[in-house]
Amino acid sequence: MIFDMDGLMFDTERVISHAWDLVGEQMGYGALGAHIRCTLGLNLKGRGEYFRKVCGQDFPFDEFTDRYRKETALYMEKRGVPVKPGLYQLLAWLEERKIPMAVATSASRRYAEEKLRQTNVFSCFKEIICGDQVQFSKPHPQIYRCAVEALGIKPEEAAALEDSPKGLEAALNAGLMAVMIPDLLEEAPGLENRLTAKLRSLEEVPKFLEENFVF
Repeated sequence: MIFDMDGLMFDTERVISHAWDLVGEQMGYGALGAHIRCTLGLNLKGRGEYFRKVCGQDFPFDEFTDRYRKETALYMEKRGVPVKPGLYQLLAWLEERKIPMAVATSASRRYAEEKLRQTNVFSCFKEIICGDQVQFSKPHPQIYRCAVEALGIKPEEAAALEDSPKGLEAALNAGLMAVMIPDLLEEAPGLENRLTAKLRSLEEVPKFLEENFVF
């Protein structure tokens, strides 16, 4: 089983969106939080390209990134990393059945490890593949190809849990089964007929697996 991270395991996309609003206003670009819906699944390079396209080639993306990361860090220092309902139960269910798990996230390695350790789930995952370890951003399938290779399994033997259309497309194009757990985006136009399932939350995953697969 391969997990996306932000928006799937952790309810962090809303925190980041708020920080984009705040920092965008401070820097004179206005509220930028709504743009997160267009960048879900993109790695840092992809987000930089997006912002320079919509805000101008002189948009100070590095400064913007540093400032919004400080804001999100402050938020989580005060309130903790918001964990999605059902995450711990699902990880325990998979561990009990000895199903290997990996993370395939567009976030940087430093950020991903920090969040996984803060929530005490780092040790659950055999492999962690991050956005700064691959050349191409989701929806390119590279990150999922790397994840299944690292786990030593075939793509058709793996399932991806994703919240964003770009992530789902990456998993499907890599040959994995794909399960959508919606977050900020409720739909995945053009992809839903290719999904293995679309569930309301991580809490529904164990029952779905029990009813549809043999372990």
